[in-house]
Amino acid sequence: MLAQQSSSPSTRGRYRQAGVRSGLALIAGALAVGLIACGGGTAPEATNSAAPPATKPTVAQAPPGAFGTAAAVSASSLEVQNPSTGQVTVNFSSSTTFSNTVSGTLADVTAGSCVTVSSTATGTTRPAPGTPITARTVTITTPGPNGCTAGAGGFRGGNGTRPSGSPRPSGSARPSGTNGKGGGNFGGFAFGSVSAVTSTGFTVHGVARGQTPATDTTVTVNSSTTYSKVESATSSALAVGDCVAAVGSTDDTGAVTAKSIAISKPGPNGCSQGFGGGRFRGNGGGTGGGNG
Repeated sequence: MLAQQSSSPSTRGRYRQAGVRSGLALIAGALAVGLIACGGGTAPEATNSAAPPATKPTVAQAPPGAFGTAAAVSASSLEVQNPSTGQVTVNFSSSTTFSNTVSGTLADVTAGSCVTVSSTATGTTRPAPGTPITARTVTITTPGPNGCTAGAGGFRGGNGTRPSGSPRPSGSARPSGTNGKGGGNFGGFAFGSVSAVTSTGFTVHGVARGQTPATDTTVTVNSSTTYSKVESATSSALAVGDCVAAVGSTDDTGAVTAKSIAISKPGPNGCSQGFGGGRFRGNGGGTGGGNG
């Protein structure tokens, strides 16, 4: 009869240790598999499949400068306040050009002068070029070496620019014929040089633009027509409360060194920002905010 083999305590201990180690190894392996299955292991580098951000549309930027109400005036600078941009210091010198928009009359409309005329008519259809109009507002400027020219920013007189960034007074029409943002409301308009003047109005010889030829427009005026004229000026024309459009470079403190300063009187709503960011309104009109 075979004798039953018995294990010593030390042997049984070694077996138990070996079993524990094997169990731990199995548990560790299971955990590793589980982590990999759940994404806890090293995963392949993800490919960024997100669509690139949409490109922001390009919008017209306001010219560098300051637009607002003159809050303080000194011998070589002024403070310009704007509800949107705050207060800005504008420095000027003997090289700064000034223009001032003042009230005018029909007598200021002379043959050869440059005019921008807005009509009393409104509508949703653009009138044909040369359609006779009754003037609501007339803005008068002096022709320059190139006469009266029209650019992308609007009617221009003087040296081929709107003089010194001068305002478009009294809500005068934009050369496109639109009377409002987006062009939803069209009225008659005329811009160009005056070719003849009568006691009841004048004739405007238009400016050719692209494929649009120059046309003559008969303008009739009445007792409701308002006139304004843009004149060359000096810094002495500046006064607290005026609407100011200063164009020039801005330094790191935000102060503007003005190349040109346009002055006009505030309208019923004061000096307000118009459409397009750079158009500054005084006298109920607006500036193109630039000098060219």
